[in-house]
Amino acid sequence: MNNQPSPLETLAAFAIVFAAGVVSTATLGTYIGYLRRKAAHLSQSVERDSA
Repeated sequence: MNNQPSPLETLAAFAIVFAAGVVSTATLGTYIGYLRRKAAHLSQSVERDSA
């Protein structure tokens, strides 16, 4: 009996994991950009309040 997965199953698993990696990388990059903009906005508010 053959216990090895078919090449198509292996390719499908790779494609799913690759797509998940792309989505998670894009999401993390967007979130980091949001945090940078928020931090820049907060630092400008603090500078105006202290002046």
